[in-house]
Amino acid sequence: MPIHAFLYGSVGGWLRGRRQRWVEENFSDCRRVLDIGGMPGTWTNSRFAEDVTLLNVLPKPAICALPYVQGDARAAPFADRTFDLAFSNSAIEHVGGLADQRRFASEMMRIGGHIYCQTPNRWFPVEPHHLALFLHWLPDAWFTAGVHRWLTINGWRGKPRETIRFLTHSELRELFPDCQIRVERFLLWPKSFAVWR
Repeated sequence: MPIHAFLYGSVGGWLRGRRQRWVEENFSDCRRVLDIGGMPGTWTNSRFAEDVTLLNVLPKPAICALPYVQGDARAAPFADRTFDLAFSNSAIEHVGGLADQRRFASEMMRIGGHIYCQTPNRWFPVEPHHLALFLHWLPDAWFTAGVHRWLTINGWRGKPRETIRFLTHSELRELFPDCQIRVERFLLWPKSFAVWR
C-alpha cells in the first residue's frame, strides 16, 4: 500500500472517526447541522445524517442526497443562528490569509448556536495535505518557486498546490474568542485543534 494511501486511509480515518464520535457525544442535542467545506461521505454513518446541510465552494457532487449549497463560507447565505451546529473539519486553513480566516470564523459563530471547527496545528511537523516534513514552516515564496512540487509526496503525484495557511493555538484563540479549544495529539505531539462552543 502506498504511504499516502496508508496515511489518509488508516491513520486519517482513525482520527476522523474519533473526532466524529466526540462531536456526536458532545452535540447530541443539535438537530440542524451545517457542514462548512465538507462532503457527503462525512455523514454516512452519523446520527446527524438526516439533518445536515452542506456548504461548499465546489459544485454539488453527482451523488449527494443531502441539502447542498454552493457558496462562500466567508459570506454565508444564512441568517443568524440558522443552524444548531456549524461544523467544519479541515476547511479554515484553505480560505486564504488571516483576514479571510477571520471572516470564516465570524460567519461560523454567527450562523451556529454551537460550533465545531477542526484544523491542523501549524507547529505539527508533518504537513498533512502535501505529506511532507516541515514544508509548511518555510516562507510562502518557496511554494511560488515550486519547492513543494519536488519535496512532497503529493507533488510527485502531480497534485497542484492548494492555498493553505495553518493556524496556531493563539490565532485560533483570537479568531474564536468565546470558544474552547480541544487539542488532538498524535504520538504526544499536538497534531490539530478543535475549536468548540
